Amino acid sequence: MTLLGLAFNSLRFRRGSFTATFVNVFLGAVVLMSFASLFDTAGGVGVSPADASSLTTIAGAVGGWGLVIVGFGVASTMNLSVRQRQAELALLKATGATPSQIGRMIIGEGVTVSILAALLGIVPAWLIGRAVLGALTSTDQVADDVAYRFGPLALIAGLSMTLLATVGATAITARQAGRVSAREALSQAATDGRSIGRGRIIAGSLLLVVGIACSLTTATVLKNEGFTTLSIAGQACIAAAIGLALLSPLALRGLIRPVDLATRPFTGAAGYLATTTIRERTRQTAAITMPVIILTGLAAGTIYIQKIQNAANAADGITVSADDKGVQTLNFIIVGMIALFAAIVLINNCVASLLARRQEFGVARKLGATPGQILRAVTFETMFAAASGLALGSISAAIGIAGFRYGRTGSVGPAIDAVPFLAIILTVAILTITASLSAAHRSLAVPMIQAAGTTRV
Repeated sequence: MTLLGLAFNSLRFRRGSFTATFVNVFLGAVVLMSFASLFDTAGGVGVSPADASSLTTIAGAVGGWGLVIVGFGVASTMNLSVRQRQAELALLKATGATPSQIGRMIIGEGVTVSILAALLGIVPAWLIGRAVLGALTSTDQVADDVAYRFGPLALIAGLSMTLLATVGATAITARQAGRVSAREALSQAATDGRSIGRGRIIAGSLLLVVGIACSLTTATVLKNEGFTTLSIAGQACIAAAIGLALLSPLALRGLIRPVDLATRPFTGAAGYLATTTIRERTRQTAAITMPVIILTGLAAGTIYIQKIQNAANAADGITVSADDKGVQTLNFIIVGMIALFAAIVLINNCVASLLARRQEFGVARKLGATPGQILRAVTFETMFAAASGLALGSISAAIGIAGFRYGRTGSVGPAIDAVPFLAIILTVAILTITASLSAAHRSLAVPMIQAAGTTRV
């Protein structure tokens, strides 16, 4: 059997595992193509230079960071899927498959999912792009007579960027899987696997430094520079959030011990099961923590930076100009679309990671653990992952907010109000708890003997 045929068979027999990847790629393609269509619209007949500039600015801003966020989301889901298949990869290596062959199989799976998801995303992207143009015209950012176009630039840019993000993410995952020996892969099927790589630590640290540098720049060199200051402050939040997300397994390992000591008297057997799982499968827990960091950092950073700008304008008696309204509209469009994508990644990762643990839950039940203890353990794990993500995401948001606030007002005092942040916390808690417990209930619904032998999802 060829590697391409093996990739198709893997997709056919692991529909549940690849559904999460498909949904992530589908939504990413919709976001990228819908905003790429603004390039086509800007090049339409009769579009003024000012309107064309506004449209291309929005398309470029969302497309650049959207590509990064989509690639990051696909990478986290694909990496989770591959780690759940370590035993399968070990058997392939034991029967003679080379690392390059396994890598081509994984990339083939990713490309297949990517192409299918991107093609199915064309119609929703057309509808959303039209809605975005409608929002811009209703707020007088673009003239009412600008006609919407969904043309070759949207298709080429959206499809190529989606494929680039997916291939890049799967190539990294394939390279990591190919370096694992058959013996290591068999042992990793029961544990978390290899420790966090040096390259990941370096990349995360560099992105965190970039975020801090952008924050310092907004506080000093670029203060009161209008759109440029807002843009760099937003980039500070995003870069710091991605950096902390990459470093999150290290943070989880450092946090779990003090949390275990503080909660052990109250959590009993369920707490022991949860902390043991987190220690042994830290990167599995990080698959939930990472999208929480991105969602929190991007949403909180953008909302509070814009609130600081509005409050400072009001205090100075500055009338909000059309350009300022355009910047505000752009900020909320970006945060809305990408935060929605991060929320879907969070739900998918929660569901995929727990549905893949049916065998683990079945073995635990055979050893005496009750379904109630397993559900309480899952709740503890989810709350720990979500709380850690909220804390790290808040740090990334604070990096961008502090620099912008100092540059705009001369102080680094507390945020204007806590309501938006409390809303973010509530949203993340509801998403993670609901998705995790529903998936855990589905896993526990499988009879114990059957679940103990289940390896495919």
